[in-house]
Amino acid sequence: MPHGKANFEIRLMRVILIAWLLGVCPLLAQRVTMNALPDGRSLYSHYRVLGENAGGVYLMNYRDADMRKNFTIIRSSHSLEYLNEKPIELGRKSRLIKLFTYDSGICMVYLEKIRQQTWLQYRLIAPGLDKESAGTLGVLDNPESMDAVTAEYSFNRQWIGIWTEGVSEQGLQKLGVTLFHLPTGRKLQHNCLVPFSAKQVTIEEAALGNEGQHACTVSYDEEAGRRSPIRYFAAFGTVAGFKPLLPINTTSYHVSGMELVRDEFTGCFVLGGFWDENKEERSGGCLMLSLADSIEEGNSAPVTKTVFSEDLVSELIGATAQEKGRLPENLFVRKVVPRDDGGTLLIAEKFYITQHLETFYINGIPQTSSKNIYHYDDVLIVSLNPNAEMEWFKVLHKRQSGFAGAGFYNGIAVYVCDNSVNLLYNDNVTQNNRVMHVSIDKKGAILQKVLFNSDEVYTGFVPQEGKQIGYNRFLVPLTMDKKPLLLKLTQD
Repeated sequence: MPHGKANFEIRLMRVILIAWLLGVCPLLAQRVTMNALPDGRSLYSHYRVLGENAGGVYLMNYRDADMRKNFTIIRSSHSLEYLNEKPIELGRKSRLIKLFTYDSGICMVYLEKIRQQTWLQYRLIAPGLDKESAGTLGVLDNPESMDAVTAEYSFNRQWIGIWTEGVSEQGLQKLGVTLFHLPTGRKLQHNCLVPFSAKQVTIEEAALGNEGQHACTVSYDEEAGRRSPIRYFAAFGTVAGFKPLLPINTTSYHVSGMELVRDEFTGCFVLGGFWDENKEERSGGCLMLSLADSIEEGNSAPVTKTVFSEDLVSELIGATAQEKGRLPENLFVRKVVPRDDGGTLLIAEKFYITQHLETFYINGIPQTSSKNIYHYDDVLIVSLNPNAEMEWFKVLHKRQSGFAGAGFYNGIAVYVCDNSVNLLYNDNVTQNNRVMHVSIDKKGAILQKVLFNSDEVYTGFVPQEGKQIGYNRFLVPLTMDKKPLLLKLTQD
């Protein structure tokens, strides 16, 4: 065994032992599994968890975040041992929009520009990565709108939906959805007209049900830069087609930080976000929306607004700021968790961007450059009862910031188990390579523990690239001493 590899494996076992001694496993009856990814066999620096099926665990190894370049699919066993990999080549005028596992393999949906048209294509790859089939789902109405495409898949991973923007023959904005049933290859396409200019409408959120029910939210800005609220609407339907467009907010208040999911307990689409009377980036309370398949034409979307309590505001921004009448700002819902009792859990994070200016001299002439700094701060957890009334809240105080590269390790990862919601994040406050694990039960009780704490080697994970791969399992890429690893947490 090479000397460098031996030293790394020794350090790896040391960190695992530290995690065990710190009590992670006894804390939540949780098993921690780690394994190194193949060293030198893959070309790119970033990893993303795709999912798991009978063929094993799958990752995407890529270079560019915009997904316009080639990448590699890596297959590991369920115990995280490397099995094989498959390079994927995309054309120069292609862009990946969705890649995920399903029961029969891996589904890849991408856009490909051919001559003057943009085609919606797919590939289905066998679990062993040795066979694949391909096909076409349609052609975009607007060939230049490669960035205006949103794709999601259903919880049972049998349906995939692709939402697109276009323009009708009458010059109206057209919202389209393409539904693809993976087990049968069935394709459906539906459109609905939106009486707004194409430049004023943007698809914001989308979700898909297990039987092909589909929903999305669209924003409508009458005049860019104006102070009046941006209008939001919900468009949803079934395999039969779209239902009428429903308004979410009015011109009397702003909406921000939204997340849309399908509640498989009630069969409704649930939208969670924040609202405020005066500012879009400010949050005066929670906003909840429930879209049932039974809503008929002429009915409005049932929006419920909850006002933040003084205690919640004080906990988030401080008592002095609360006494001055200030409210939280830049809150974004990271996950909406529907509960089996009809209630909902909202997990939000404070996120904002500032600019760092630098002045330097060339031949005695001052030059100025700027860089974006990405801030990921406090986490807010709010529990709402079936009537969307606040039951309890918790605030986790953290401060994370960095430039584009460093920001890759900021933010939170969330996974849901039977009796708890779990959060993972890199604790960068003291710069001591700590990975934190926070568990919140149904009553709001919090257990917080250090998952990894190493002073010898840098240890950190990429929250947005992790994924819940099963009912009680979460998988995330981990970097330890500049080596890529896989970390799996299993709740027993």
